[in-house]
Amino acid sequence: MEDIEVEGHRVALQTVSGGTPEEIRACIKTQYLQGSSGIILIGDITAAWAEVSGSVFPCDLFYMDLDGTWEDDDGDGVYESHSAGSGDMGPEVYVGRIYAHTLEYDTEENMVNEYLAKTHAYRTRELMQPWRGLEYVEEDWYDMDVALDNIYGANVTRHDYGYYTTAEDYLAQMSLGQHFVQVCAHSYSGGHHFGTRPTESAAYAHVYVHSPVTRKATLLLGSDDGIKVWLNGENVYTNDRYGSWHADSYQVDVTLNAGWNRLLCKVSQEGGDYRFSARFTDEDRNSFEDLTYQINNPERYGEEAPFIRSWLLNGFHQDTSDNFWNYLTTNYLGVEESSINPHEGDVMGGVVWKVYDSGSPYIDISEYSDDADFGVCYAYARVYAATDTSCQLWMGYDDGARVWLNGEEIVHDNRYGGFEADMTKVNVTLHAGENRLLLKISEWMGSNGFSARFCRSDGSRVDGLTYDPEPTPITHIGTWLVNGPYLNPERATRLSTDYLNGEGDVSPCENDSAPLGSWERAIGDAHPVDLGAFFDHGGWVFSQDIQEHDPPVLFYNLFSCGPGRFTDENYLAGAYIFHTTYGLITIASSKSGSMLNFEDFTAPLGEGKSIGEAFYEWFNAQAPFQQWEKEWYYGMVICGDPTLHVIQHPSLKIITPDNALYVNNHRLFPFFSPLIFGTVDVEVAVTGVTSMERVEFYVDDEQVAVDAEAPYVYIWDTISFGRHHIKATGRDASGTIFSDEIFAWKFF
Repeated sequence: MEDIEVEGHRVALQTVSGGTPEEIRACIKTQYLQGSSGIILIGDITAAWAEVSGSVFPCDLFYMDLDGTWEDDDGDGVYESHSAGSGDMGPEVYVGRIYAHTLEYDTEENMVNEYLAKTHAYRTRELMQPWRGLEYVEEDWYDMDVALDNIYGANVTRHDYGYYTTAEDYLAQMSLGQHFVQVCAHSYSGGHHFGTRPTESAAYAHVYVHSPVTRKATLLLGSDDGIKVWLNGENVYTNDRYGSWHADSYQVDVTLNAGWNRLLCKVSQEGGDYRFSARFTDEDRNSFEDLTYQINNPERYGEEAPFIRSWLLNGFHQDTSDNFWNYLTTNYLGVEESSINPHEGDVMGGVVWKVYDSGSPYIDISEYSDDADFGVCYAYARVYAATDTSCQLWMGYDDGARVWLNGEEIVHDNRYGGFEADMTKVNVTLHAGENRLLLKISEWMGSNGFSARFCRSDGSRVDGLTYDPEPTPITHIGTWLVNGPYLNPERATRLSTDYLNGEGDVSPCENDSAPLGSWERAIGDAHPVDLGAFFDHGGWVFSQDIQEHDPPVLFYNLFSCGPGRFTDENYLAGAYIFHTTYGLITIASSKSGSMLNFEDFTAPLGEGKSIGEAFYEWFNAQAPFQQWEKEWYYGMVICGDPTLHVIQHPSLKIITPDNALYVNNHRLFPFFSPLIFGTVDVEVAVTGVTSMERVEFYVDDEQVAVDAEAPYVYIWDTISFGRHHIKATGRDASGTIFSDEIFAWKFF
């Protein structure tokens, strides 16, 4: 309280126990009428619940808007409607919550007291970070302005290239020390997910096509965005465009040579969906029945085994979400699963067995079952072998799989996870004549499908095999080698640039090196090929990750769905500021949606207003609220002390080396302590000081350098072994001394 009073506030303290939202709101309104402009709720203060478009969530706007009308239409304790009433819909006061009740990292009392101690240390300049902001924007919002420059000017670093915005990198960028982090990522109350669908890039896809004869053909293409195509080294089509994918949008007449042909597609990407498709047909758009495709150079690897493209399917068999781990062991057919021998039209488990022809390697159960979740689908095929044959069954599936061959269980993989072709390989024996292959694929949520093929151990074709149902001709090509993405912010050159240094002449195999990375297999759905999903490897940052990494960051604004849902156990917004060394404020949402029009928030902060005052101005700038704005904004909450200001405290900080491994002045990866081999630059950042006279550098209390001009750097190139004390001291024109020190290990 004393800290707040020193800043000129009149503080009224009121203790409550329990109480309804209406009673809490009445108390707040009384304080407002007596002159209060802001409220801090400390502890487990009753949450007001609201409902907007079917979403129910804790809503602190209920406590901020004191002259609007909130109505619980059905008496269930949830406010379904909000209107201006006799006043308006915007807030009269700002509200912030210091809420650790649902966090499990320590006792609630300890976490609250430690948090309050941090706010005091910040106000007394004992808790500081370099004066800079980090904008970390996931690919879905790569071009959105979040306006941190209103506070930090040029001292803002932005990461928004889709392929590189990963969970690991987000943690690494925070570990450098940031005053304010604005993150934009898909989330829920307990974590952020970073998608890495590329933006402002181009990527390549290559396949070998075998034709038994030389023939005229039509190549049908679709792309999002542009596409450039080579056949046997000749550029046969270019369309430098920006727009959505539609199948078979473009047509080009080509000649397929007898034998193997090389098809290369380069696809550009601005943002959003990243997809393409390709197929060969005759002039009437009928697929050829005798074309085959493979990813590896046949001159080096021979002919690859084909995928089984046609199946009998029985599903979808719905279950409950909480029974997921029992799906594969639950019999949904009503007969012994391992012994079945179904035919098209048979009914088992109340579901008809139907033929599903894919035309590509991937069997898309989601498409077949209208995106059903929580259950299983069965797939059946008869495999005819000319002789007894020892080989392997290669499979990929999403989520889990159970497989029987001739009544014997050969795979039982009860897993939750995405599809990867050929991820499971099992030795099998096919008998001469008919063999019965039954698959059972489980599904939680999202994509659901599988692939299967019989191979030699090196992936080559097993001769003498036929199938029932008989495979239909391959339509859209679902077997590719992919390389990229190559970042190029310039639209004008994105598709025309040769990133491979001779792109039309490539003849790659899987894992062959390229100027960027290597050629990687992409086998799956062909209609379209989803390059965005192929490149998605961003990963998750959970509440526990924040606790373990303890980021050196003071302020956060989370453009994310749900992290501010403080009623949830270990909610993410709380994990940033409680039981951590630095975190002071998290702006977050307790529901889907988040802040938009960031300049209405950051501009007041840049003018020196408090977090709460800026939040109040932002909310009123959006009011009155249309329905879509209610959906976006009504979950917004300040987690932490809203009277804090974003202050540029004068400071001196050693920013390099940080906690990482350095070899000859190159930072390789994070480490628990600075570990240096060879030379390293010791760099000091000075903020909030208008005239620093000089910076002195010390190693083990011995002065080793003096630098009078920014950037302040000492090149530590002396041969050293062991742990050393590094200190930097600066003096400004008024005689004020600033210093920072670290310990580092150095060898050589």
